Amino acid sequence: MTTLDSSAQHHSKPPIWNTVLRYGGICGLAMVVFSLLSYLMGVDMASMSTGIINFVVAVGITVGVSVMAIRHQRDTLEGGFMTYGRALLIGALTTAVGVVISSIWNYILVTIIDPDYVTRLKESFMEQWSGNMPEEALEQAAANFDEMGDLSTALTNGFIAAAVIGLIAGLIAAAFGMKNRPLE
Repeated sequence: MTTLDSSAQHHSKPPIWNTVLRYGGICGLAMVVFSLLSYLMGVDMASMSTGIINFVVAVGITVGVSVMAIRHQRDTLEGGFMTYGRALLIGALTTAVGVVISSIWNYILVTIIDPDYVTRLKESFMEQWSGNMPEEALEQAAANFDEMGDLSTALTNGFIAAAVIGLIAGLIAAAFGMKNRPLE
């Protein structure tokens, strides 16, 4: 008869949610601080160079914090080893939590803190891009600005961004954070 103490017993992996929520909160806070600093410094968000810089900073924050989350989970809770798939899951979920927090902040910014922000952003965009884009694309962009204060649009865009950026950051972070168990 086998006993419950058998060495053939299946070892379950430790849960990831504490790590994901803790580091996702840190990621979201870092992105909120970056967004707040940009807002307070009056950075022109309608320019192409600002968009590129914001994207690079967002990817840097999300990948960096995701790597920290993966390494914490791997080294503290999982004995120093983690597969690429598990690292990807932790990195993607950590980033998704951070992006959702950042999206909530952006919604609060444009609806409560500064309701005229979207109007100013739209005017700046139209001024900078009016001669450089087809008229139909310019009208579609203007319509997208008008929807920025809508809660359902903010939530939808937040969840889409969380999925896309989470996957990208998770793929990159998992490559840095995974460590396979040596073959015996």
